[in-house]
Amino acid sequence: MINSLLIGIGGMVGLMVVWYIVQRLWGDSFSDYISEDDVLAARGGCGNCGCGTACKKKQ
Repeated sequence: MINSLLIGIGGMVGLMVVWYIVQRLWGDSFSDYISEDDVLAARGGCGNCGCGTACKKKQ
């Protein structure tokens, strides 16, 4: 019983650490184009135009 609890807590902490690392790496890569704390928040609306730069499309 206690092992399952520890595995669950450890798994959640592990996922949080991985998400923090992803956010930091993404933020370092695209620091010129980011204006929010959540660096992945505005990345979902890309239309795959193939231009190779940050989208100029406003939400």
